[in-house]
Amino acid sequence: MSIRMYILQGLREYRIHLLVIFSLFLFTLFILRLGLVPAMVLAVLPVSGYILIRFMEHPSSALIAVFAVSYLLMGLTRYIPGLPAGVLMDGCLLMLLFFSLLRARDSAVEWKNARNPFTLLTGIWLLYCILLVFNPLTTSANWAAGVRGLALYLFLFPLLTALFLHQYRYLKLFLFVWSLLTLLAVAKALVQKYIGFDATELYWLNVTGGRRTHLIYSGTRYFSFFTDAASFGCSMGMSMVVFLIAAFYMRARTLFFYYMTVAILAGYGMMISGTRAAIAVPFVGFTFFIILSKQWKILIPGGVFILLIFVFFKFTYIGHGNTEIRRMRSAFNVTRDASYMVRKSNQEKMRTFMHHHPFGVGVGEAKRADPGDYLYQLPTDTSLVYVWVETGSVGLLLFISIFFVTFARGWHDVWFVIHDRRLRGVISAILAGTAGMFVSAYGNEAFQQLPNGPIVYMCMAFIFMGRKFDKELTDEEAA
Repeated sequence: MSIRMYILQGLREYRIHLLVIFSLFLFTLFILRLGLVPAMVLAVLPVSGYILIRFMEHPSSALIAVFAVSYLLMGLTRYIPGLPAGVLMDGCLLMLLFFSLLRARDSAVEWKNARNPFTLLTGIWLLYCILLVFNPLTTSANWAAGVRGLALYLFLFPLLTALFLHQYRYLKLFLFVWSLLTLLAVAKALVQKYIGFDATELYWLNVTGGRRTHLIYSGTRYFSFFTDAASFGCSMGMSMVVFLIAAFYMRARTLFFYYMTVAILAGYGMMISGTRAAIAVPFVGFTFFIILSKQWKILIPGGVFILLIFVFFKFTYIGHGNTEIRRMRSAFNVTRDASYMVRKSNQEKMRTFMHHHPFGVGVGEAKRADPGDYLYQLPTDTSLVYVWVETGSVGLLLFISIFFVTFARGWHDVWFVIHDRRLRGVISAILAGTAGMFVSAYGNEAFQQLPNGPIVYMCMAFIFMGRKFDKELTDEEAA
């Protein structure tokens, strides 16, 4: 081998090591000349450029990375005031779209993977929300701020999932990364509970108003690095459902025990969040799965277990001295709860008001009502009410239709199309978790907050790819 070929081979094998060494050299040089902060920014540019190139070559890894960013981004805004979380998320999604267009030139992206009823429905939803920019009750600035979480993410995350995560191994990777992020979220909540809040969290609680909803008479509500305890609790509820069910369909015993552990810890995280509506996620999710299983060995014991849990919370006072159990029990006795009655009263007032606004008050208006406006005194603190107020009864019907079509498609595929037992179990787990989150959207903002929106939307995309995954597994077995 010539010296030139030997050098080129060495550069290819050790390029990442050379980049790190080069970055350290730049960091040392810049810190001596420019200072610490400019040096840190400039020194990471070579590694950042390398990572960007690698993501361009492997857009599936880029999408998984964006999913991880969406999970952590809102927590960072608490520590970095003024961090433009929405702009950063938009930038990441636009980068992925650019990658898809770039890789399409060499046929690396198969656009046919995105041809499914889900993409069509979310595309119609996005078009409807775009047309609402002409609603005279809103402003273009408010519309631009609100359309992102309401429609853009619901369209882009499933589209990119269908384009880049179109193989079964990507579904398994998604679940594993999600499990790691769930453990990280639970760990942060445990630190808050058993060690205490840090200085930034105490400032958020005591100065910016978080105390009013998180340090209440029934006890402290822990929120991890989520925007609030409600978002954290619902997310942990969905994680518990998905990973507990999926654990029983893992081939490796290590994954069975690992996902069982994740599910148990997520359930504990849901309990210490103090979010009553979060109990709907596992209650509805497991009921959905029991019916979906179509197996007597699951239907009978599962149904009995769900009934016993219902009786335990609804008709007994066992464990009532425990703060978490007492708060969860209140979710089964909502007619006695003052906050629930206030919410029902507000919704009655909204129903009268919305009768004259079939297309809503405008995207972005519900959260930006000025003092004195009628909506200012009627909080849209649930996802379904939020969609109803901003897009009207027409928009709410379309939004709900997207979920119902997803459930119908998933139910049909699990019962009649998917033959692989393990895949059928994983798709059932995702369906159950999504169903639970949808019901919880009646009591909380389950979709408009990161990371819950992207999690649900990507899961829905995987549900529609169940047939493709089954064919892939069948072909592998036949080969």
